[in-house]
Amino acid sequence: MSSTRRVGIVTDSTSDVPEEEAQGLGIHVVPAVLVIGNDTFQDGHELSRSDFYRRMPTFSQPASTAAPSPVVFQETYSRLFEEGVERILSIHVAARLSGMLNSAAQAARSFGDRIELFDSGQVSMGLGLQAIEAASAALEGAGLEDVLRRARDARDRIQLVALIRTLEYLRRSGRVSWLKAGVGDLLRIKMLLTVRDGLVEAVGRARTWGKGWSELINLARSWAPFDRLAVLHSGIPEEAAEMARELRSTCRVEPAIVQVTTVIGAHVGPRSIGLAGLPRG
Repeated sequence: MSSTRRVGIVTDSTSDVPEEEAQGLGIHVVPAVLVIGNDTFQDGHELSRSDFYRRMPTFSQPASTAAPSPVVFQETYSRLFEEGVERILSIHVAARLSGMLNSAAQAARSFGDRIELFDSGQVSMGLGLQAIEAASAALEGAGLEDVLRRARDARDRIQLVALIRTLEYLRRSGRVSWLKAGVGDLLRIKMLLTVRDGLVEAVGRARTWGKGWSELINLARSWAPFDRLAVLHSGIPEEAAEMARELRSTCRVEPAIVQVTTVIGAHVGPRSIGLAGLPRG
């Protein structure tokens, strides 16, 4: 760890921060919990993302997810303080969508005021890009207030949208109130969804995948130019690579291609695609 680092950054595996980038920036990732039948996995361990999406259509019952226990957060925080950081920014998936922040908050009580909890209001790289911005500031030696400022700025700018192949998995998850009943025809269309302040909202719909793809591209171009852009997918790497090529000109750097983590895939289902971008400030 850099000797100038004063603030440690903790996030959870729903952030989808690529492992190499997390290591390079010193981001500590706490794994969420994935449950498939009678088997329980730590997200990102024991079951690869590719295997999960390949097996997903064959599951006899839907996979479910849970937040890790406060003990896991306590161990992570203790390790960081032992390494010499003064404060910790713990930045997590939207509290309206998960119990992750609550679990972190229970653990943080043991450390007085040394831990700052931060609700990203987002999921996947919508959260991950905020963690990356905060960690970049911390790596430069910034104090907590400056690190928080970078995270808040990113949260205000983030745009996230996903083209969902089928809404059945989201409906089963119960995390989206307006999908719990009366969806009818909605299950047969391709829906464009976004997350704003922790709420999942519909921003478009299409009868075919091709039309939904075009709408997704048009939305991205309306937000451009980007400082950072990630193409997100659940088991369709070739299509994700194609979308990255189509949107390369909108971003200052090469778009990242991220296969979303299993605990997000459990809710969005296989063969969906999305974008998380940080428009230029």
